Amino acid sequence: MLTLQRWALVALVSLLGAMPALAQVDPGSAERLLRRSGLWVQLDGVAPQVLQGLEEAAAQGGRPPSQAEAERLAAAARAAYAGDRLRSVALRLVAQELQAAQLPALFGWYASPTGVLMTQLEERASADPRSTEAALAEGQARWDTLGAERRARLDALLQASGGVDSALSITLNTVAGVRQGLASVMPPGEGPTPEATRALLAEQLPRLRPAFEQLLRASSALIYAEASDAQLQEYLDFLRSPAGQHLGDLMLRVLDAAFLEAATELGRRLAPPAGPSA
Repeated sequence: MLTLQRWALVALVSLLGAMPALAQVDPGSAERLLRRSGLWVQLDGVAPQVLQGLEEAAAQGGRPPSQAEAERLAAAARAAYAGDRLRSVALRLVAQELQAAQLPALFGWYASPTGVLMTQLEERASADPRSTEAALAEGQARWDTLGAERRARLDALLQASGGVDSALSITLNTVAGVRQGLASVMPPGEGPTPEATRALLAEQLPRLRPAFEQLLRASSALIYAEASDAQLQEYLDFLRSPAGQHLGDLMLRVLDAAFLEAATELGRRLAPPAGPSA
């Protein structure tokens, strides 16, 4: 689970850490970590998800774009959220902000049998060809059959990873970017502005939290179905470790930056072409 955030703890670690811990890591180590963690592969699955969101938002808008506009939306979304573009943001931030002192613990975890398994399970989930609804339906069915101990362990994983906070933050950034993209190809004045959308989402995030918690529970029940209770506990121990907490905080900032940059690029690509000069 790559959205592993604990802002307060990481802030404390940063304040108490020695100066060498703030040194940048080399790009090769940053890329190796992104590959080992699974984020490298998972970023390839973002563009199709954003495109699906664009299509659903357009269909619900009451006045869907023309075929030509829909094709332009699709091309812009694929380009803005391309895996290579997102990875370039991730590489830059990880190389700049990852504490070099944490690398041995991080690489040790991802080289361990359980670390390898968890990465494989998460990469497999990111490449699931089924619709989101179908996958979540299976996940909810699995969750409903779990015992109290297994549920508690999965809840602890979500808590330690900060998955809910990350999902809420990414949702805000993505929806605002999608609305910005749609607004650029729709007649002026139709639909909310990106700023209004972001403000409305920010107000709604606390109310959305319970729904996101349940969605992520269903997702975790499906993703980690093959992991034993002992392996889940090993994963939880890693997430709670200083190295896991530091990586989680960094990954939250990486994902936020990547999605914000992609949304900006999406808006730029969908901006109406400038008319001829008067």
